[in-house]
Amino acid sequence: MNYKMMGRLIAQILLAEAAFMVPALIISLAGQDSQAILGFALSILVILAVAGVLMFFARKAKKGFYAREGMVCVGLAWIVMSLLGCLPFWISREIPSYLDGLFEIVSGFTTTGASILSNVEGLSNGMLYWRSFSHWVGGMGVLVFLLAVVPVSGRNDGFTMHLLRAESPGPNVAKLVPRIRSTAGILYILYIVLTVVDFLLLIVGKMPVLEAVCTAFGTAGTGGFGVKNDSMASYSPYIQNVCTVFMLLFGVNFSCYYLLIMKQVKSVYKDEELRLYVGMVLGSVLLM
Repeated sequence: MNYKMMGRLIAQILLAEAAFMVPALIISLAGQDSQAILGFALSILVILAVAGVLMFFARKAKKGFYAREGMVCVGLAWIVMSLLGCLPFWISREIPSYLDGLFEIVSGFTTTGASILSNVEGLSNGMLYWRSFSHWVGGMGVLVFLLAVVPVSGRNDGFTMHLLRAESPGPNVAKLVPRIRSTAGILYILYIVLTVVDFLLLIVGKMPVLEAVCTAFGTAGTGGFGVKNDSMASYSPYIQNVCTVFMLLFGVNFSCYYLLIMKQVKSVYKDEELRLYVGMVLGSVLLM
C-alpha cells in the first residue's frame, strides 16, 4: 500500500473542502452571523492544518498507485471529509452535538437526505448553504471534482482510473474520452450546467436566490435537503414540478447526456441502466 501517495491525495481533498467552505463563510459575513463566521473560520484553519501535516509526511511519496489504494483512498477521503466537514455545525453550536453534526454532514455527502434537525429554518444562511452544498458535491463526488481540476497524477492515467472506478457507482466505469481528467471534466460540466438551469428555473418561479441555490444543490444531489421545515409543501406547484423533473434528470447516468450531445441516440436507447431506470419510475407512478 502506498500510504504516502494516499496521504497526499487526501490532503488535496481537504484543501478542496476548505475552499468549498469559503462561500459559506462569505454568506455568513454578509449576514453578520458571528457564531457561523467563527464556525467556518476555525473549521477552515483546522482543515488546512490537517492537510498541511499530511502533505509534510507525504512529501516524498512514490508514484505507484493501484486498485486497492484507490478503494481505500476513496473510503478514507469520505470519512475524513465528514469528520472535519461537520465542524462548522458544532463550533457554531447551531448543532450542539458533534455526533448530530456528523450525522447531518454524512447524510449530506452521501446524499441520503436524513436529518436530525427538527427546525431547519433555525439555521443561519451560511449553515443552510453548507448543508445543501454537501449534497451537491456528494452527488458527483469530490474525487471526480479533483480529477477534473487538479493534475494529481501527471501522465499516469492508470492512477486516475483507479480513483474514478472506486468513486463511481455501478460495476463498470468507461472513459468518455481518452484522458481520465477530460472525462471527469465533461461529467462536471454537465453536472454544473444542469444545476445552473435548475437554479434559473427556480428563480423564474420567484424563489429567493439563496433558497434557489440551496434547493438546486439538494435537487442535483437527489438527496432532498431543503431550507423549509415543510420541505417543498409551501412552494408553488411550478417549483415542485421543476424539482421533480430535475431530480429525475440528475438520476440519469451522465454518460447518456454526453452520448446525446455526440448524437449517439441509438447508444442511449440501448443503455440497459437507463431503460430500467425509466421503467421503474413509470411503473412506480402507475402503481401510485
